[in-house]
Amino acid sequence: MNNNTMITAGFRSCVMTGLLALLVACGGGGSSGSANNSETVVAKGVITQLGSIWVNGVEYETPEGGKYSDDDSSSSSANYKVGQVVSVLGRRNDDGVSGTADEVRYEAEIEGPADNGSIYGIQILLTDRTNAPGIPALVNGTRYEVSGIWIDDFTLEATYIKEDDDGNDEFKGYVKNASATSFAVRGMTFDWIGTPSVSNGDFVEVHFDTCSGTAPNVICQATKVDLEDDYSDRAEGKEIEIEGAVDLSTTGCPADADFRIDNYCIDYDNRPAVWMGGLTGPVDLAQGSRVEVEGHMLNGVLIGKKIKGRGNRVRISSVAKNVILADETFTLIDGKITVITKPGVTEYEDGLTINNIAAATDGIEVRGVRTGATEIMAIRIKSESLSGSGNRHELRAEVDLDSADSSAGTIAVMSIVAKGNGGTELELDDMSYTLGLTSFLDLVDDNDNPADGSRDVIKVAFDITSGDGSSGLPYIADKMEVEEEDD
Repeated sequence: MNNNTMITAGFRSCVMTGLLALLVACGGGGSSGSANNSETVVAKGVITQLGSIWVNGVEYETPEGGKYSDDDSSSSSANYKVGQVVSVLGRRNDDGVSGTADEVRYEAEIEGPADNGSIYGIQILLTDRTNAPGIPALVNGTRYEVSGIWIDDFTLEATYIKEDDDGNDEFKGYVKNASATSFAVRGMTFDWIGTPSVSNGDFVEVHFDTCSGTAPNVICQATKVDLEDDYSDRAEGKEIEIEGAVDLSTTGCPADADFRIDNYCIDYDNRPAVWMGGLTGPVDLAQGSRVEVEGHMLNGVLIGKKIKGRGNRVRISSVAKNVILADETFTLIDGKITVITKPGVTEYEDGLTINNIAAATDGIEVRGVRTGATEIMAIRIKSESLSGSGNRHELRAEVDLDSADSSAGTIAVMSIVAKGNGGTELELDDMSYTLGLTSFLDLVDDNDNPADGSRDVIKVAFDITSGDGSSGLPYIADKMEVEEEDD
């Protein structure tokens, strides 16, 4: 097991350049360094730890006298929960990992009764990282409050969920298609009695009842609409940190926007942006992929300076097997990873479909969301020629908790165990690593301490015939690579 649980990107840089004399300056802890200066920042993302609150890798202190709200009501910072998506208006120190929150706002994305894994036609995607104490699955008829990341207008990746018994049906988002009698928010349409009080682009919480129709054509009667504050009106000229799913549609954005997250139009080639967290460039921006963008607002566009891969995203190069057409599922890595597909979410390229995917024996690449220990929801599927005879497969995902074992030379990703040896190519943050396998695995961050960033994203490549991927007979890795940290 990896014992170096507080190694940071700065320390890694020292190791990689061999500047051992700078170890004291680089340090090994979470938020060391000067914090004498600060800048105003607007942040939106998932709370990863409490005490203060951690959002997008930054620890924000929540002092008395701050403005904290929960579902339109004044609240205490002590009431926030890990997994909730919040908006923060505050000050970030010049160390980049600490700051102070002046205002924090939390609103659930949707509240209502479950029906076959959905709430009013919105599919609620529970993952192995969803903070859902006591909720193994949605129970039909039970009411829930859900916070999370939208993959598309009809699919919400739940990061926090709890049972909700207040009886109020609510939905949050940005208004579109506003008319004299109705408007839409994401995948739901609302009829409106009287003079409409909303305009396209407004950020609202809708209270509603009396719904009819089936997804994707659910229409509900709006009873009340509250204009909400996501701080975007105060973002111009300020630093922005926003976490969410990529929307490649730039309709309504200025001409220089390249993609969007919610209502933020983002330009990645103005600076240009630095790509991190497993992203190599625009080619990795699949529809629905989860990223964090850091930059500043200029004339209504977020000029991205860092774009980082975030969350439980997976990329696998393998051969499809065990296709079940009725369920639209198949497996990868010799049957060990189950892939779920969904119309409207899964994008096929190169002429592939669920009907012919098993015929692509030369290989496919699947990108998706990790929904379980050995299960993913596919976002994009395309052809991928595997090197050699087709036996060399690749798996890229967040390293399993506490799985980097330097003494055994092994590491686990999505419950699949890979073992390195003298012939394994090692890379750390896009640089060849020459100090040996034991040292390499000691540098892997495989814990959930936000002070040293998210668990590392690991890419392993191996011959599928070299083992069975279990702890007793791991695959022999041709390559192990630690992607650049999210810090």
